[in-house]
Amino acid sequence: MRKIVRAALACGLALVCSAAALAAGGTAEDPLITLSKLRSSYLDTIQEAARQKAAALQSQAEQTMQEETERAKGALQAKAIGIDLDQVASQVRQQVGGTQMVTLEKGDQVTGPLGAGFVLREGSAKIVGTELINITAGGTRPAGNAIAQNIYYLIPQQDGSGIEITSDTAVVQLRDGAASSAAAPAYQPQYQLYADGLKAMGLFRGSDLGYELERQPTRLETLIMLIRLLGEEEEALAYTGSHPFTDVTGWEDANKYIAYAVSKGYTNGVSATEFAPQSPANAATMYTYVLRALGYSDQEGDFVWNSTDRTLAVEIGLLSQSQMEQIQQGIFRRDQAVFLCWQALSVHMKGTQTDLATKLIGEGAVTWQQYEEAKQIVGS
Repeated sequence: MRKIVRAALACGLALVCSAAALAAGGTAEDPLITLSKLRSSYLDTIQEAARQKAAALQSQAEQTMQEETERAKGALQAKAIGIDLDQVASQVRQQVGGTQMVTLEKGDQVTGPLGAGFVLREGSAKIVGTELINITAGGTRPAGNAIAQNIYYLIPQQDGSGIEITSDTAVVQLRDGAASSAAAPAYQPQYQLYADGLKAMGLFRGSDLGYELERQPTRLETLIMLIRLLGEEEEALAYTGSHPFTDVTGWEDANKYIAYAVSKGYTNGVSATEFAPQSPANAATMYTYVLRALGYSDQEGDFVWNSTDRTLAVEIGLLSQSQMEQIQQGIFRRDQAVFLCWQALSVHMKGTQTDLATKLIGEGAVTWQQYEEAKQIVGS
């Protein structure tokens, strides 16, 4: 009975933690349930179950769980009496920790306290301990089962529950206290303020798990960044044409972004029928997109992809030589993609004395007020 009570509480806490992550906004590519889906499909059931079990839990739960109990009950009761769940999620988000990406080896384990969670990005792993909560599906998964990639799992109780890596290596995104003593040093984002500035201008949104600056961007994500830098997102989302790629599924807007970009000559697939939207994008891909946003064309001979793109980027002041060399070291990350987008705003369009930010403002894609606010955030 005590285990059932704990599981019910964990479901309630999972709702709050998930709502906090979802309320941050996202690209809609991430497999997490959207906030609207969570409200319509899961909230009533989870809310009722949590209310029924909460009273019994008060006299049975350990002292260390009491604070989490009250927080979960408070959030659910607030929703029941009509308080905006976005406001509740915002308050909870201020109390939980951030994320980090770690590389693990076979046999390494990830565990944590009640409410900690993780997403397996690469490799394979199995559940150890007692059980985990699959936030996407809304149910529990017992020990011994394999977990899926790109699904958010939450730890329902601090009893050693977690995962054990079963592949030679794996990449795991840790949240809210989840940890592994064997984890490799995590990449520390350098350009958080730049992401905040771009978000204030509507040029960057992150995913349902936040900015995720520590991981590699996908080909689709870098393409969306290009379209926003061009000030053409509204046109892209209104586009009704098609594209030839058969591997773009699961998100309707992805097809619009890609079809629009293909029609404008902004991008190509990896083959005649494949775009590989979820494949990692490298620095050369981002250089190419940013240079195109500035009016330069590889088709017209301004630069050659993965060759003279770096030379041109330095020549026009997009990057200094030292910045270029730093980016070229190691894995290209969303953090660096954000930095490139911010740098592009102050670079002159090809053959003009007008920088990209002024162009976007003149076209109504952003406002002077947004840009001034962004500069204050960044500190420039």
